[in-house]
Amino acid sequence: MDYYVSRRVNLLRDCKGDGVDGLLITHPTNVRYLTGFTGSSGAVVLSSKLTILISDARYEEQIKEECKGVDAHIRPHTKTLPDAMAEVLAKSGLKNVGVEADHLSVSGLAGLQEKAAKLTFAPLSGKVEHLRVVKDPSELEQIKTAISVAERAFRMFVALMKETDTEKDLADAMEMYIRRAGGMRSSFAPIVATGERSALPHAVPTSRTVGESSKVLVDWGADVGYKSDLTRTLKSPFPTPPLRKTKDERTAYNFDAVYEAVRQAHEAAVKELRAGAQVKDIDAAARKALTKHSPRGVDLNDHFTHGLGHGIGLETHEAPQIRQNSETVLEVGSVVTIEPGVYLPGWGGVRIEDDYQITKDGAIRLTTLPHDPGAIG
Repeated sequence: MDYYVSRRVNLLRDCKGDGVDGLLITHPTNVRYLTGFTGSSGAVVLSSKLTILISDARYEEQIKEECKGVDAHIRPHTKTLPDAMAEVLAKSGLKNVGVEADHLSVSGLAGLQEKAAKLTFAPLSGKVEHLRVVKDPSELEQIKTAISVAERAFRMFVALMKETDTEKDLADAMEMYIRRAGGMRSSFAPIVATGERSALPHAVPTSRTVGESSKVLVDWGADVGYKSDLTRTLKSPFPTPPLRKTKDERTAYNFDAVYEAVRQAHEAAVKELRAGAQVKDIDAAARKALTKHSPRGVDLNDHFTHGLGHGIGLETHEAPQIRQNSETVLEVGSVVTIEPGVYLPGWGGVRIEDDYQITKDGAIRLTTLPHDPGAIG
């Protein structure tokens, strides 16, 4: 089955009621989704009769390899991509063209209106992104591969970790391990945060060493074209003398109690994962569990400061967003992360993140690494 053709057909069907007879797709991720083109400069003119990929001579041979059944318009280096888009549109026979309102700039639209003056342009929002929510079999297999690569990299990461390694050393090493495990690159810059610095959800790695604290939070993912996204919080595998911990690390909270509360929140959310479920209810289940399992004297939900999860695919963060103020309903075939986290200033943070496939009956956990904070997987 040609999934690219199927995606284009579905997109045109979804735009039938929008009063357009064609589309201009300019967002690189959406261009890739519809054609398979992985280059950095391209746009697609699409209608029931046309599929034209606009790019330049750097990618002429690459387009032949990646984009079967797609016509290519190769612009000369003397013309810009917007110039070429206007030229193709002017010759396309289209009259009313839908454009990506979330990605085409105001000046870009103005330029098209000036250079292709006989056409009208209709800003449309989220059309391709909505299709990308539900993964087809080819996408699901690539996500599974990205997860497998990330998990192999993590095992290398833990096995080779040294007491003298800094957060930055480990973050840099994780990028190398991902490539060694078969990935193209990291899904995003890996996060490695030790001790009280793990209370920063998106901590920037520093020169602090693993041996200076009792916990290590690692957030990473592999990119194989499609992406994965995982987080584990580990007890340091190295003896940490009490005086090398901050006062809050020594006395404020018990690691095992906080970790167990986050694990319970994760499991409570997973029990609610299924097609037809409202994401706000899933988020609420995690927060309720955090409160229920909080150590005496603190409500850990007060320290859960972000949404519960998000879709993952060609981008690390894509629809659907799983948060408490969203009316979104999960669909069969979505792939989402679940990542409850607790961040206690001065003490540190705990986050557990896995990737799940949504079915009508529940969710399939695609990640396999254990949740045991002392396990290497």
